[in-house]
Amino acid sequence: MNNSTKLLAFVYSIFIVVPLYWILGNAYYLNHINGFVFLAALIVLMIIAAIPLIIFRKDKFRSLIATWIIVLSSLFCAYELLLLEYESNTFIAEVYREPEEIIQSSGIYILAIGLNDIHYLDEENIVRDIYDRDGVQIFDLYKITNRDRYKSKTNEIKRFLGFGKEQFHVMGENVKGFIQEDIVVINEFLGRENLKGDSAGLALGLSGMIHQGSLHNQIPIGVTGTLQPNGRVNQVGGIAGKMMISEQNGFPYIIVPYANKEEAETIKSEQQLSIEIIPVHHIDEAVIVINELNGST
Repeated sequence: MNNSTKLLAFVYSIFIVVPLYWILGNAYYLNHINGFVFLAALIVLMIIAAIPLIIFRKDKFRSLIATWIIVLSSLFCAYELLLLEYESNTFIAEVYREPEEIIQSSGIYILAIGLNDIHYLDEENIVRDIYDRDGVQIFDLYKITNRDRYKSKTNEIKRFLGFGKEQFHVMGENVKGFIQEDIVVINEFLGRENLKGDSAGLALGLSGMIHQGSLHNQIPIGVTGTLQPNGRVNQVGGIAGKMMISEQNGFPYIIVPYANKEEAETIKSEQQLSIEIIPVHHIDEAVIVINELNGST
């Protein structure tokens, strides 16, 4: 069998497998099938391809097509296998988490939302009843879709191959790049393994400045926002919960990214909160406001 014939067999197998894979993938992505059905269909395709491999074993061209179908299906199946790990995830609950003052007596409190993965429960009211019974405050409850599962699977593969990092680790690098100093308590915070997201960046940057003596604060302030090495502050999620946490802890002020200003003001109005919102584009703006609040120049 010459190379052109082998290539033709490979092309035929692609025209068979890829459209079927695309159809199955879209059916999964749009929540028409679950991960088990997706993977089972690919396995069935391999089994079906094995039949002509046996029947036409003396026909090298047909056997080669069947072999390529099995190989391609196996590769797609291996790539999607990780989806089964996320199949049981049904909801993500945003719950109350105590604000944390990394530098003692700094008055800078990191605002974080607890993110709890819910497994096997498909009814929202059941999930809320369980949390109410346990006395855990839920700020929001998100239904997990196959699109979410697929995104999580893809990101995990990227990180495994070295093409991406967790947001929390990127945030840590940004904070260290900004403060330009190894501060033990901040390094300990960044070394935790149970934290996610990048919204603690601004609070850590301000805490680092207080540790270094370039900023002084005597007022309890809730802080949320990402931090770039150049001091730029970017948008974060979970603003509703963070506003509620700040209010419940009696903070008179909350510093948020300017990109979250409108959302924060809407929440303040809807929930009738008394906390004052301080939106900033850059950490320097936060420093100026903190100095003004403390009567500094």
